[in-house]
Order: sequence, then C-alpha cells, then structure tokens
Amino acid sequence: MKTKSMMWVVCLLCVLLVVAGCGSQNANTPPAPTTNEPAVNAEEGAAGEEAEAPGEEGIDWEARIAANKAVGKITYVTGFNYSASAPNINVAAAIELGLFEELGLTVEIQPGVEAESMKLLAAGRAQFAGAGSASNVIQAIANGGRIEPMSVMSPVGLNALMVLADSGIEELTDLEGKTLGYKAAFPPNFRAMFVNAGVDLDKVEMVSVGFDPTILNTSNVDAITVFKSNEPYQMEQQGFEVKLFDPADYGVKNSFGLLNVNKEFAEKNPTVAEDFLRAVLKAHEYLMEDADPTIAALEKMADGNYNLAAETNRWAVESQLIVDSKRDGLPLGWATPEQWQAEVEILESADVLNGEVTIDQLHITKYLEAIYDGEELIWKE
Repeated sequence: MKTKSMMWVVCLLCVLLVVAGCGSQNANTPPAPTTNEPAVNAEEGAAGEEAEAPGEEGIDWEARIAANKAVGKITYVTGFNYSASAPNINVAAAIELGLFEELGLTVEIQPGVEAESMKLLAAGRAQFAGAGSASNVIQAIANGGRIEPMSVMSPVGLNALMVLADSGIEELTDLEGKTLGYKAAFPPNFRAMFVNAGVDLDKVEMVSVGFDPTILNTSNVDAITVFKSNEPYQMEQQGFEVKLFDPADYGVKNSFGLLNVNKEFAEKNPTVAEDFLRAVLKAHEYLMEDADPTIAALEKMADGNYNLAAETNRWAVESQLIVDSKRDGLPLGWATPEQWQAEVEILESADVLNGEVTIDQLHITKYLEAIYDGEELIWKE
C-alpha cells in the first residue's frame, strides 16, 4: 500500500514539473539568443553566409575572415595577359599590398584573353575574371554562362579607329573604297559607329590583321581598330603621327574594366565575392597614388614578355579615363541600367547574340551596395 502511495506521489511530481516546463516557453518570454557562426566548409554550403553583412555597423571581421579562409585558393583570370589595365592591375596590386590576405583571401592570377576567360569563368574553372569591354561578358551570358558582372571601372570604351594623320581620311565616309584591318573579329561597336556616321559598309573592305600597328604604314590597310591606351602610343614612339575616331563621338556607348564572378561560386560564398571586390577597389586607391611597383610586379609575372614603358602608358591613359568618367554620387565601379541597355542594343543590331539576355542579368549592384557606404569604401579597421 505504501508502495502504491509513493508511486502516485512521484507521478504527481512529474506532471507538475512538465506543466512548469511548458509554462516557461510562453510567448511573453523571449527566446534564447542565437549566434551567427560562419560556415567553415565551402563544399557543404555558403562559406560566410552567416557572417554579418557588409555595410552594417559592427561587422564581425574575425568571423568574416575565417569564412573567407575556409574557401581556399581563388583563381582570377585576366582579360588580357598581364596588361596594366583595370581590373587586372587592381588584382595584382591587391596581392602585392596584402589586401586580399588581410581579408582572409588567397588569390592566384592566371593570364588569359577575355573571350577565353569568360569560358573558364562560366565553366567554374576560375572564380573571377576580368574583361576589357562588356561585349564578351554579355555574349557569354546570352550563351547561358552563369556569370555576373560585379563592377565596371569606366562607362566609356577603349576602342578607337586609327589612321595616319596624313592619310587624307578626315571623315569616316572617306573609308569607302578603302581597307580596314581588325583583330580576330570586327567589333560590333565599330559597326554601330559606321552606321551612325552614314558609312556604306559594303564599300569598305575588312580584313583580319595582326597586332603590329605599323601595318598602317604599308599599302595593306588604311585604318585599324585599336585601343586608345595601346597602339597610338606605340606608333608615336616610332615617330608616326596618327588620328583616332572614337565611337563615343558617334553616339556609341561602351565601357571597360569589368570584374566578373562565377554566379554559382558567389551564391555559395557571398562574403568571398564581396571581399574580393572590396580588395580590388581598395587597391585602386593605392594605384592612383603610385602604380609603378605593381606594374613592375606584372612585368615579373610575365617572365620577360613585357613592354614596361607601354604598360606604364596604358595605365596612365586608362586611369585618367576612369577619373574623368566617374559618375557623381555613385561609387566607383557602378554601371547604370541605361549603360547596359546601350551595350545590349549594339550587339543586337550587329546580330551577334546567340540567346536572350536581360538587363536584370547585367545590372548587378548587390556587390557594390554591400561594400560601399555612399561613395566611401567600407574597409576593415
């Protein structure tokens, strides 16, 4: 009998304990605090996706850096070999200055040319890649490449058409009946420029030529496509006077200096994507003060195949274009929807897009928004 009484008492106590426990979880009691621990295995999820977002006060840099380190080595493929052109030179500077390392990133540069770089990026064989213009980026996305443009260093193009100053070619229509040389493929923005200038393209002979601009001093061609920061300098160094026709003067809008990321990689590793861009744009501040050490580092990477004077000139021209074309009130690297629309229309009019591409696929501002406070870059204290 005593045993049964004791068992009844024990059961009653258990019921009371359960009721008390349930009462402690009522809606008036705040839940226990949780902590945001960064993912440490990039293969299992988004490394750093739990880290506090940039731009917020009190960024947990320690957690963020730990998340970035967990990803391991990152590959950046250049848009044109080891040229001192943005964003290639920015990436090199960020390595040389230890900016990537400061944010927990391990970065390797691989030389490339933009058409091939976009293929490597789309295939996931590189995580980031540079491009000299928007054309190849847009075409890669239209072809199904999971690529996102993160920033555009300048909303002006680097392409120009070059003729000898004494060629007698004063207007673009003067090219009718003459020969124009281009590299690899005739750029769509030149086609748009000729259309806007009223040139009958059927009357212009177009031929593929090499990279030596002195071909202008022969009877083979009368004009060649060039980069403002490269061939004009080479010709002037050899004593030739030249004249440039700029597509921008004919209402053709282009851009240069694009940094791009593999979309799947960025989705898995958001803090890495943001901090890679953060370091690249921080490096730009140092480059504007003194780029010579970084250009020397690029020369060393090229292992002898380098024209130091030409690359120094390249950066001098392009960095000034970046300064001159920066939009007031917007952070460095920002491209507008209108800019992207103009780029797409150039390619559509030339009938070179193999698929559809929307402005939403191009106008990606989330990375810049994450690392800037207005026009001020947020950097680790």
